[in-house]
Amino acid sequence: MSQTNKPALNPLTLTEQLAADRTRLANERTLLAYVRTALGLIVSGTGFAEYLDSPSLRVIFILFIPVGIFILLVGVRSFLRRRKVLNEYAEEHPPT
Repeated sequence: MSQTNKPALNPLTLTEQLAADRTRLANERTLLAYVRTALGLIVSGTGFAEYLDSPSLRVIFILFIPVGIFILLVGVRSFLRRRKVLNEYAEEHPPT
């Protein structure tokens, strides 16, 4: 039988494991900040646009909606990319 060419697993120390957990939680907090910002823009864009009489201000607030959606997509993409990197690192370095 042939052996597979798996790299040797390097287990994490407790300090490294706690640092990885903090990084994972920071990633989630960052996603929530993106969501909060996006929702703020979307809500203000829809809310203020309804009550303004000035057409130019109305257009500006309506533009908040696609900007909010864009920020939400950027945040989700960033979160997923970072989570993928963290998961790959966790697979290479199992907890002790």
